[in-house]
Amino acid sequence: MSAALVLAGALIALMTAVEVLQLRRVRRVTFLSAVHLLIAIGYCLPAFFIALLPGTRWAVETISRGGPNPWGTRFYILDLFDHLNLAEGAFISAGIILLGAYAALLAGYFVVRPHAPKPLNGRALPRNGLIAGGITLGGIAFASMIVYASQFDGVSDLISSGLYVRRGTDQVRWGYLQVLAQVGLPAFLILTASALRLNGWPRAALAAAAALIWAVTAVRVLHVAGRLEIAAFLVIPLLAWAFVARSQIKAAVVTAALGALALFVAGLDTTSFRDLAANAGVELAALASHLTGKILFMLTYLGFPHVAAAHTLTVVPNVIDFRYFVDIPLGALYMLPNFSGVETLPPMILSLHVALLPWIPVDLFSFGYYSLGTVGVLIIFAAFGAVLALFDGWLTESAGWLGQALRAAWLFYLPFRLLFADPYATLQSGFGLIAGTALVAALAVWAGRRRRKA
Repeated sequence: MSAALVLAGALIALMTAVEVLQLRRVRRVTFLSAVHLLIAIGYCLPAFFIALLPGTRWAVETISRGGPNPWGTRFYILDLFDHLNLAEGAFISAGIILLGAYAALLAGYFVVRPHAPKPLNGRALPRNGLIAGGITLGGIAFASMIVYASQFDGVSDLISSGLYVRRGTDQVRWGYLQVLAQVGLPAFLILTASALRLNGWPRAALAAAAALIWAVTAVRVLHVAGRLEIAAFLVIPLLAWAFVARSQIKAAVVTAALGALALFVAGLDTTSFRDLAANAGVELAALASHLTGKILFMLTYLGFPHVAAAHTLTVVPNVIDFRYFVDIPLGALYMLPNFSGVETLPPMILSLHVALLPWIPVDLFSFGYYSLGTVGVLIIFAAFGAVLALFDGWLTESAGWLGQALRAAWLFYLPFRLLFADPYATLQSGFGLIAGTALVAALAVWAGRRRRKA
């Protein structure tokens, strides 16, 4: 067995031990739990796939209807591995650094965890403030999508064009409005939580408003055509219900259903989102008849960090100079609308990265190494662990449906920064959730101050 496999297996064993101890202590799935799973999928299991899948019938998956991957027709992690032809030493070095990075993550997590904010109490938030905030965010999302969609020939054209817009083959105006419309999801969650606190016609009115914003958000996520985003959109409200369910049986049934839904969405070809209603039956039949292949496809699809991390060690600083974390402020600057049409900012690491590895996002390990080598990886993983601790303290034990809905939403967003860590992409994909959460946090602080003064 190669040293890379030994390192991957050792990290899986270590994370399993830490998770077992955590579950005994908190008896809940935490943000750290999700990160453990994604580290295993993104950095550890791919070593075994690369060693064991070639030469088997599982090595070849149906070619995407959008075209084959840039390197061949197998699971693209295998073709990427062959295409780069990296020395085993690169994978061993990456594995050793990853063990240190995980230790830094745990250090950041357990140092900050005792100092995390108190759990959010959604029931104590001012009701009128929630209603006003939900309506404001919902109005912004509605208006943004109306203006953005006006350049397309109806809803059908808006949805079917999304994949080409995402790939850059179609040009659109007011692209920032589509990002601004992300506030529709937290608006839906806030309006739903507000409706649950009312009765009679006010509840019906807020429920109708929440349903309208849900529909607007559905159109946007279908236009964007991203597996993770549409999975989050469908799963978050149901997962929140499972979190607040008093019956463990109901929670287990909902969780099982959500797992099946997540597997279905993860296995979809991105071209399916252009007409999801027409393609759903075909995709369901493919999932039922090729379940193992679909699971492997999903796991290998998310396994790119294993290869990308080793590749990063070979190009920094010889091909790409150390970035010294400049991409963090650059990401915020790139989020500002550019009305001139001329880009004067330095290139983001994402553009430099995909020039070397087309179709491969920047993972957290690579982002840290691009920034400051091994030290950068340790710094970024320690900071990530600290952020996980803050969210575990604030949301995991939160009371009320809104708090658990935010927990579900952030569980779909924050741990995945392991795989999608470019600052600009991070801010762009999380803009709505960040804005909505900031509103809830501000209301919580205001309510807390009022209680202390009373």
